[in-house]
Amino acid sequence: MSNGVKIDLFGIKFDNPTMGEAVKEINGFVVLLYSEFVVRAQKDREFKNILNKADFCLCESKGLWLMARLLGKKFKEPINGVELIKKLKGRIFLFGGTQEVVEKTKQKLGEVIVGAENGYQDFDAVIEKINVIKPEILLVAFGSPKQEKFIYENFKKMPSVKLAIGVGGAFDFISGHKMRAPKILQNIGLEWLWRLALEPKRVGRIFYGIGGLVCLTFKNMLYLKKKKS
Repeated sequence: MSNGVKIDLFGIKFDNPTMGEAVKEINGFVVLLYSEFVVRAQKDREFKNILNKADFCLCESKGLWLMARLLGKKFKEPINGVELIKKLKGRIFLFGGTQEVVEKTKQKLGEVIVGAENGYQDFDAVIEKINVIKPEILLVAFGSPKQEKFIYENFKKMPSVKLAIGVGGAFDFISGHKMRAPKILQNIGLEWLWRLALEPKRVGRIFYGIGGLVCLTFKNMLYLKKKKS
């Protein structure tokens, strides 16, 4: 990405673009990583392998961005999925979420959307529809790791698709089904706190990601300190 240098963080090889560089250069199978991905990948070898085989691996989370800096790894900026989607140019197909959410997302994004299907149906049937419509970009919103595994296993079956991205909950935010955190919380890495306040039932998942990432970071800091001594 721009200079072709990858950042190795927790055994995952990240690309390091600005948002502007990402919009211009990403292609193929793209993953947007936040804390939960990194923690899961430490125990799920198949998932880590998929992440490392992606064409582009981007840091989405401000929390992950901050933890990386503590380890001396400097990402230029986090690449937020919602903002990235709004900047993409090309014929886009949406796959995932409920019917209501995916339809509202289609309306919000406008005429660049050439097809939209909810995530609760037969994958092969949707792939057939994609191949009839022939979009250039596929956005998959199943949640992790299901969306990454779907793209990894099926990307070559959709020859018109030049860019496929797993976008997690992005459709919820674009459609207005859920509210994004205020900018100040996004900027200081506390968007997770906003989501916890709105969805208390996510407490286990959020702390699995945040707590796990903090533990990983400090283990690595201790290892690096011991290695230097």
